[in-house]
Amino acid sequence: MSDLFTSFQFWLGAAFLMCFQIGKYGELNDQDEDLKPWYGAVPNLRARHFLGFQNYIATLLLFLLATFAGYVVACLVSPSIISGWQRVTANPAAAETMKAYLDSVPYPLFIAAAFMGLTNQSIPGFSKVANLQRDVFHELVGVPRMVASTATTMSIQLLVKHKSDPDRIKQIQQWTSPVWEESIRDIVDLSFYDAELKRRSNALSSFEKTQSDLLVLFRELIYVMAIAAARNGGGADLRRLAGKLGVDLPERKNPFKELIVGALISVVALTVLCFAIPMAAPAVDWLNGSRPLSFWPQDAKALRASSIYVVSQCIPVLIASGLLFVSLPSAQAGTTLNVRGVIEKNAGKLLIIMCAVIVFDYAQLISDYGIYNPYLRSAPIELFASWIPYNIAHSIISISVCVVLLHYLSRGEAKTPGVSIVYILVMAAVALTTSCFYALVRLRYDFKVEVTLDYLFIVCLLNLVAAMIALFMSQSLYHGRILKSEVTSHPSNPAHAI
Repeated sequence: MSDLFTSFQFWLGAAFLMCFQIGKYGELNDQDEDLKPWYGAVPNLRARHFLGFQNYIATLLLFLLATFAGYVVACLVSPSIISGWQRVTANPAAAETMKAYLDSVPYPLFIAAAFMGLTNQSIPGFSKVANLQRDVFHELVGVPRMVASTATTMSIQLLVKHKSDPDRIKQIQQWTSPVWEESIRDIVDLSFYDAELKRRSNALSSFEKTQSDLLVLFRELIYVMAIAAARNGGGADLRRLAGKLGVDLPERKNPFKELIVGALISVVALTVLCFAIPMAAPAVDWLNGSRPLSFWPQDAKALRASSIYVVSQCIPVLIASGLLFVSLPSAQAGTTLNVRGVIEKNAGKLLIIMCAVIVFDYAQLISDYGIYNPYLRSAPIELFASWIPYNIAHSIISISVCVVLLHYLSRGEAKTPGVSIVYILVMAAVALTTSCFYALVRLRYDFKVEVTLDYLFIVCLLNLVAAMIALFMSQSLYHGRILKSEVTSHPSNPAHAI
């Protein structure tokens, strides 16, 4: 990695990629369902129109940071995946040809060019990652959903409030008057709003012709005011504008606020594990008795082997729990389902999670062929078929963890400030049992060796840590959601007035 960070090609590719991503972040997905109803109202919209300046810069920096992290990972991992894919799906000669090609070009520049869509050799679909990353970030920060949904909410309430055409005409005249512009100058981007009024000068002079024209203009002016408020100060000024218009808006949760604790715990725990596992080799060797360590990282490449173990055992559980949290509603509580009921109700989600873990395991398999350069002695279909039992056995760990999480959330346990001791013990038992089963399967049928304590210990330890992270993340994510849901559903509760 030190060689990578001292490479001129790496930093040149990073500079090109950052410039490309700055422009990409500003683009909007014109197929976004939230944007379609309003797409023609204001032409040439960019992401900057839907965020305050400070929020735009902050989220852009996070977007670039995520891009840089992905770029580093791609530069470190992609050669092995590409080489492994060629070795698995083609003949060794083709794999060596591809390896020679990759060695002949500045690989970081190749990755940057592939990410920007300037080349598609060996990485089909890689250029679409930029659009996917943009869409995910826009969804997280509410672009354009926050403004579009707020404008729709305000439109509906104001149309109900001003039911007749004369009332709506009077309201439009008020919104286009200099007095109104002066009253909202502190909460909207006034130059943008005034420019949009001038662009609609013809429509404003003849909007009384038909009722449909009046309705369209009424909605468009609300939408323009919402954009102008978001440009000025983001969500805070949107709410101030709603108050100015006499409209009530529902509370909006901050997606980053709920995820940051779980993400911090995950990063810290996984980083500590990568370094702690090799450091614990003497203690594990002592516990292992007279047998030498067969699987525990302990040599000059211990840190690399430790990182591979952490990725292969912890990441699938975290991916599974992440997919589960994304697919669940904002609040899960009070259903008192038993384990069978939880599985039956969420069978579709659990099947998708199983497939995701299996795909991850196959990606790691292909990467291993690229890293260790083994000779493939069977056809690709035979290789993939031979690994499916092990990958399914591995996915059982993640599925079992998700079942415990679903049971935990469905019973409303996340309503308490801390995680229940009972569920900590249950999660530990489930994670240790399933991971021990998987480790024994691998030792007996894949490695074809006797039981070795070091392999059992490292597989069980890593899956246990990942399961605990997932449990505490569920508590962090859903504790506030459940309390807020209960307060909302019982507005007469005295706590609601506090």
